[in-house]
Amino acid sequence: GGVKMSSQGTKNQRQEQAAATRKKLLASAQHLFAQNGYNGTTVRMINRSVDLADGLLYHYFPGGKKEIFKEVITGNMQEMFRELQKPEKQDVYEKLPLDAALDAAYINFMTVIDEHLEFIRMMMRENKVREFMTEDEIRAIWKNRIPWLPTLLRRKMEAGEVKEIDFEMAALSVNSILMHYVMKRVTDTGRSTLDDQAWRKRMIDYQVSVWSVEKQPENEKEQE
Repeated sequence: GGVKMSSQGTKNQRQEQAAATRKKLLASAQHLFAQNGYNGTTVRMINRSVDLADGLLYHYFPGGKKEIFKEVITGNMQEMFRELQKPEKQDVYEKLPLDAALDAAYINFMTVIDEHLEFIRMMMRENKVREFMTEDEIRAIWKNRIPWLPTLLRRKMEAGEVKEIDFEMAALSVNSILMHYVMKRVTDTGRSTLDDQAWRKRMIDYQVSVWSVEKQPENEKEQE
């Protein structure tokens, strides 16, 4: 039985090494795509960047450069959605007062964007994503997206903290603020409303004042 075990061990080792090489190839290719664009990056450049012999790349990615590019897109998108909408984070937001929940969500968003900045820069360079992925494949990734803000506002409404508003429109207005942050980071053109703490607080105070149920003044409560 000892021989069988060791061959199984070797097989596992080989699989782990192959997975590590794939990961290295993807990271390196992403870096090259972000710098040179898809057309400006050759398979040879990707091979050289990880010291891989020419031709070996196809052993890991039979579809070559196109398969790698597609994998970089799907991997990053899935990772970003996962990070942005971890159930445990959603639970935390629901337990916090609305202003603190929004602040935590914005900080989380900024962290995720900063971790995937190179990928976003790569995507900004390429306007031909449709050449690499079908409509269905793109839809399959987006399908996993949770509308966290409408969900949060609806729960806060049920808890009596937020009035009944058009939650989708509220989320849309927040999305434009998030996109502004992304553009500022990608183009490296200074700070946005989100990463300036004083501005972020001002913006959150405004959002809370628009969405919240108006509290009765203290003296009115005493008269009841």
